[in-house]
Amino acid sequence: MAYEFRKKIRREFYKIISAKGSEHSIALGFAIGSFIAILPSFGLDILIGLLIVLIFKRINKFSLFGSFVVWNPLTLFPIYFLSYQLGSVIFGSTPAIRFNVVMVDMIYNFSARFFAGTFILSLLISVTSYFVIRISVNRYKRRVIRLLKKKEKERQKNI
Repeated sequence: MAYEFRKKIRREFYKIISAKGSEHSIALGFAIGSFIAILPSFGLDILIGLLIVLIFKRINKFSLFGSFVVWNPLTLFPIYFLSYQLGSVIFGSTPAIRFNVVMVDMIYNFSARFFAGTFILSLLISVTSYFVIRISVNRYKRRVIRLLKKKEKERQKNI
């Protein structure tokens, strides 16, 4: 199962880097999609993605929505765990009781740590993914150009 999952992620990554468009638009689409997908938007990811695509025409739509496939619940689980840990480091030992209701206090403390950590991690991952995708697209396009030139030379030889 893990092999199939990795294979699917690799296949989606290849589709993203081989998409038509400039390196910048593909990488920007993936980075924005990553930011949206990692933030806990409670199922509104696609709607937010559609709004961004409608507003910003130059963003590569395929890479934006392709990032939703990459950042699925299986890949987000460890990120959300790290988000809470990062939020705990940021907030440290906040006062245990802010409200008179213990359950509300627990929810507040958990959500503050979780959302702060998730925002920071999604920002870092988005920026990193921009550069990773841009470099990958650049390398892919150079490799395709080399192969096309090689085939052209072989074709010229055979003529």
